[in-house]
Amino acid sequence: MKAISLIDKKTLGLITYQYSPLLPEDGVEIDIVLSGICGTDLAVLAGREEGLPGIIRGHEAVGVVVNVGNAVTGLQPGMRVVIDPNEYCGRCAACRAGRTHLCTGGHNGGLDIVGVNKHGMFVERFITRMPFVYPLPDAMSWETAVLIEPVACILNNIDHAEIQAGERVLVLGSGPMSLVAQLLLRVMGVKTLATDLNPNRIQFGRSLGLDVLHADELRSRLQQTPVDVVIDTVGNQLDVAMSTVRRGGRVVLFGFDGNYTYTLPVKYVLVNAIRLIGAGEYNQHFPRALQMASMIPALGELVTHRYTLDECAEAFDHLLNDPCSNIIKCVFTPNAKYL
Repeated sequence: MKAISLIDKKTLGLITYQYSPLLPEDGVEIDIVLSGICGTDLAVLAGREEGLPGIIRGHEAVGVVVNVGNAVTGLQPGMRVVIDPNEYCGRCAACRAGRTHLCTGGHNGGLDIVGVNKHGMFVERFITRMPFVYPLPDAMSWETAVLIEPVACILNNIDHAEIQAGERVLVLGSGPMSLVAQLLLRVMGVKTLATDLNPNRIQFGRSLGLDVLHADELRSRLQQTPVDVVIDTVGNQLDVAMSTVRRGGRVVLFGFDGNYTYTLPVKYVLVNAIRLIGAGEYNQHFPRALQMASMIPALGELVTHRYTLDECAEAFDHLLNDPCSNIIKCVFTPNAKYL
């Protein structure tokens, strides 16, 4: 079968491999229909993050069940499903305490994450376990469903930051995760403002009814009215966050750039009671994310480009080398027959 693997530290490419359908008792075999390209995949290619060579990437995916193990209940062949890539063990102290995102029972002494530290879902067919598979509502589009994992990530950060209806939130960046955050926060009654440098992304956000500015306009807009919360989806905007959050506000560190360094103004943070929040991986947010995704009509519109697995080189080249393009969210279509 075909897959997209990290061939070396900075190269993702198409491979063929021998597929072995060894289905455990609680196993679920799935034809992957859409698998989203995440910013973390691009960060590895750009050298901003390290990846594991030899690992098949892809951690945002939806598909159709083709086979189930003998112990599986509630799932059957033909069902449309979304897959949770965070495979917690359920046995370690963290899992038993309900902190599955801090699992220490994985193969490397941490949380097993499909497409990151174990083989992922840039594939034609994938096997996972029943606890990590969720049926999709009949009315939900594939495009909306493939963004449930990003919604779970955003929900986790919203929960940690304790964002409430009526608060003002600045989202730095207007890439896919930023747009998911803005759409989700709007549904929750939160007032949002976002920035970007890419005119196409600014226009796209505005076409969804979002308040998006060019980054150069931000300081004049917020000079007298700092925001309650800043979410940095870029990963290198802490200086901007510190200058735009109010006293007693919160700064959420969401995006990450392994090459970025920042000298924290400790006294300023202490005197102004600013909370810095790093939420880590989401913690059992998938059921809620599925529910919330169905409440955001525009969510599926973020998927703007589709590629076959064979077109992976074109997809990554477009995303990395054409920064002012009109791409928002790219997905692979390993089994287009279901679309």
